[in-house]
Amino acid sequence: VTIDTVIASVSAPDLAVGSDTGASSSDDITKTTTPAFAGTVEANARVDLYKDGATFVGTANANGSGAYSVTPSSALTAGTYVFTVKATDPAGNVTAASPGLSVAIDTTIATPSTPDLDPGSDTGTSATDNTTNDNTPTFTGTAEANSTVKLYKDGVEVGTATATGGGTYSVTSSALVSGTYTFMVKATDVAGNVSNDSGGLAVTIDTVAPATPGQPRLDPLS
Repeated sequence: VTIDTVIASVSAPDLAVGSDTGASSSDDITKTTTPAFAGTVEANARVDLYKDGATFVGTANANGSGAYSVTPSSALTAGTYVFTVKATDPAGNVTAASPGLSVAIDTTIATPSTPDLDPGSDTGTSATDNTTNDNTPTFTGTAEANSTVKLYKDGVEVGTATATGGGTYSVTSSALVSGTYTFMVKATDVAGNVSNDSGGLAVTIDTVAPATPGQPRLDPLS
């Protein structure tokens, strides 16, 4: 008979890399509504996952080395939660709750505004006619704060930038040949959500100088 009256305390769960979506795999921000959590406990222990202290959301068994991966049994709504775990070993000993891990679940992103040709790129007699001789034009607008904004020309990606914390962006195109194009943007937030396409803006790029006028001639009537 083996008498076992103790169980080691457990550390905070870690959001699994595969569930930490978006630009960073370590910021604990995800678009996944059933994120997986990993860690180590006593070998073969049962691991129970809790949300915000008392709400049980999932269970799993650690392997013979004590490693576990536990996922909520039901999808969670968007929000920020603190996740903890408790372990129960084969003898029935139960740990205290682990330290908590704060995780933000973000499942939505707003559509960015239609890009606007920056006045500095809208050359010529008007700064609002969307006609320019700048073959690397810059576009501005608004998108979700800190999102990655990609610029497309007739559906082909031609530039990328990061929106500010205030949700404004400025993105410059790669070099283009003369022509009329429709530009739009798409944003990806820090959780990895991808927006719908913005509205399109038609811009004419004209880098060809007009033909040299002929030599002036005095009108015979003058």
